Amino acid sequence: MSATERAYTDTREKILDGHHAGGEVITEGQVSAALGISRTPVREAFLRLQSEGLLELYPKRGAVVVPLSDDEVASVMETRELIETFAATKVLTEFDEPPRALVDRMWELVGEQQRHLHNGSIAAFHEADTQFHLVMVEACQNGFLVDLLRSLRDRQRRLASRQTRAATHERMEAAYKEHVALVETIAKGDLDDSLSSLRSHLRRARGALLQH
Repeated sequence: MSATERAYTDTREKILDGHHAGGEVITEGQVSAALGISRTPVREAFLRLQSEGLLELYPKRGAVVVPLSDDEVASVMETRELIETFAATKVLTEFDEPPRALVDRMWELVGEQQRHLHNGSIAAFHEADTQFHLVMVEACQNGFLVDLLRSLRDRQRRLASRQTRAATHERMEAAYKEHVALVETIAKGDLDDSLSSLRSHLRRARGALLQH
């Protein structure tokens, strides 16, 4: 990996996982010292990150991490709602009964969330949450939708870091209970209740993120 690629990858990962929060100033000197490289490749990496909308450069002052805007949060969550409600509808209308493997996997992930909730493992809790929603979309057997959801991966990683900062035990417990209710309705094959539970869950999550 070239020095420029190292600087780009390291800085990008730290922005996506929330190590560098929105509004934070980072400098070429900080990154070059941390990675043991010159400033020139760091400058090139910063330019690339600016073109991706992750950094805003200020000559002789450094770079500011572009905050995740409320409009972007709302757009990502609305897109997720469209994808996931379609997936749930297809799963519950095109199969004779909900796929047993899907229901079992969702219960497994709900169990993981319960353990992480009790252990106070916030990041692990949100990772299980991400997988919980992904498996339902995968179950609808539409590769384009899965790819679309995964194309939101970088934005969702930034959302996850925002969720971690906004997380309270009460909200995590509520999310866990909402997941339990959702799996119960899916296991029964109840389309109306499943869609209602899913929409309510995603909209509460969006509200919590926007409030933060």
